[in-house]
This record gives sequence, structure tokens and C-alpha cells, in this order.
Amino acid sequence: MSSYIELLNEISLEINIFLGLTFFILGFIGNIFNIILFSSLFNIKIFPPIPGRVYLLIVSIANFIFVGYLLLTRILISAFSIPLTNTYDVICKSRFYIGQVTMYTSLYTTCFATIDQYFSTNRSVRIRQLSKMSFAKSIVSISIFIWILINTPILKLYQLYPRANSASTVCTVYSSSWSFYYTYFQSLIFLCIIPMSLFILFSILTYRNIHSSQRINRIISNQMNQLVVLQSTTMFISLFVATIQIIYQNVTANLVKDQLRSAQDNLFNTLANLFTYVHYIGGFYIYFLSSKSFRKKLFDQIFKRNQSIQSNGTRSMWSHKIGQFQKTSGPPMNG
Repeated sequence: MSSYIELLNEISLEINIFLGLTFFILGFIGNIFNIILFSSLFNIKIFPPIPGRVYLLIVSIANFIFVGYLLLTRILISAFSIPLTNTYDVICKSRFYIGQVTMYTSLYTTCFATIDQYFSTNRSVRIRQLSKMSFAKSIVSISIFIWILINTPILKLYQLYPRANSASTVCTVYSSSWSFYYTYFQSLIFLCIIPMSLFILFSILTYRNIHSSQRINRIISNQMNQLVVLQSTTMFISLFVATIQIIYQNVTANLVKDQLRSAQDNLFNTLANLFTYVHYIGGFYIYFLSSKSFRKKLFDQIFKRNQSIQSNGTRSMWSHKIGQFQKTSGPPMNG
């Protein structure tokens, strides 16, 4: 039995190392690509300047921060036993704070993108007018300010406390009211149930809009709306896994667990924690693999830019050679 328990714990450790590092590399690279593709700063004309592009850009930025900081520190803590949060006060506070702000931003901005689909496919002109760039920028700015504000108590509550009978410290919160609020309201309701409910509700409403008008059906079939659907689906998967994990942890919190049950729970929590990152790492790859239009436009843009660079380089080279020839050959002879 002890060998089986050790095997489960070893599997959990290996999953943390290899799957965690794989998720980190994929998420880091994929979100950089998304930021480049959705941002207007790089002048890549794959997507039109519509609200969906703004929403997916903000989601990609939030996901990049989440993966670059939260997942990386998680790997270092869980896989390599480096006690970052339990040693450094700034990491203790910032990891939870940045994690909450970026999670809220990513999940709810994905919901806003789904709601924008409902706006853009509605038969009412008044509702369709809500699908515009100014509204998207305003709602995202307001929501980010709210997420920053409501998570501010984390910076005060999370602190390093000395462990009993030990010289080491632990990053935690000694507040039963905060623990209750964080578990049942902030984690379960605000970060799981509400985003999932918004996604399901507005997906159904958008589906009804699409099938109520052939003209709207042509509008919704464009590439950006397909990407929004895919991003929302990954969000739903992540939230579903996170919700199951939170419910399980609370149902079994007061159970007395032996070493075997603890090892099984450790494996389950390791897998569940990592698969909640699907939303934060998978966007670019899901777009790339599932959308032929996305791949075609991406390749066209890459090859077009490469050809343009090569063409400019060739012209510059010949201009340089012609200039040198004119300098060395002197003025033309009169016939």
C-alpha cells in the first residue's frame, strides 16, 4: 500500500513538472501571438476593428500575465518545492492579488465578448448599436477598475506568519469571515457560477438570434465571432473544472483522510488545478487548429510581410549598387 501511495504522489509531482511546464510554454507563446494579432499597434490586418477584437486583446493580455506569473510561480512552488509565497512577502501578497484581478478580467471580458455577439445579431437596431468600439472600451475599463478595487483587501489580509514550532513562515489569512467570503462568494459564485451562467444564457440568446434571420446568420458567420465562441468554450471548460474542484474540496473539508485518500486527492487537485488553465493558455492554438480562415489569413499575412521585407531589401541593395556605380564611373561621355 505504501508503494502505491508513493506512486500516486510521484505521479502528481511529475504532472506538476512536465504538464505544468508544457502549459507554461504554450500559454506564454500563444498569448504573445494573440496580443500581436489582435493589437492595432503592429498593423497586422487579419481582424477588422470591431468590439470582438478589443475583448479578445484584453483577454490575451490578462491571460499572458496570469500564465507568466501565476502558472510559473505555481510550477516553482509545487513542482520544485521552492517556497516563494511562504518566504517573500511581496510574492505572498502579489500572487493572490494579481491572480484574482487577471482571472476576473479574463473571464468577464470573455463574457462581454459573448454578450457582444448577442448585441451584434439582434434584430433590434437599438440593441445592435451597443456593439461598438466605444462601448467595449468603456465596459472593459470600468470592469478592470472594479476588479482592482474589490480585490484590494488581499494586499492587507495575506501576510507571512511564523509556523508553529518552526523557524519558517507561511503565507495565509487568519480570518474566518474572509475565508468564507473567498470560498463561497468570490471563488464559487463570482469566478465560476456567474461567468458560466452569462456564457450559457447569451449563447442561447445568440443562437436564437442567428436562426431568426438569414441576414444576421451571414453576419454571425464571420471569423471574429467564431473565435469568440471558441474562447468562450475554453472558458466554460476551465470554469466547470474549477467549480467541481471547489465543491469537492468543501464537501470533503471536514473528513478525516488517511494517507491513501490524501494521495488520491493530491492527484485530483493537481490535475484539476492545471486543467483550469485551459482557458488561459489554449486560445491561439484552438483558433489555429479549428479555423481554416484564421490559418489562411495568418499565413498570408506572414508570407506577405516576408515578401515585402525581401522586396524592400532587394530594392535597397540594387539602389546601393547603382549609387556606387554612378560615383565611380563619373559623368556620362558625350557621343
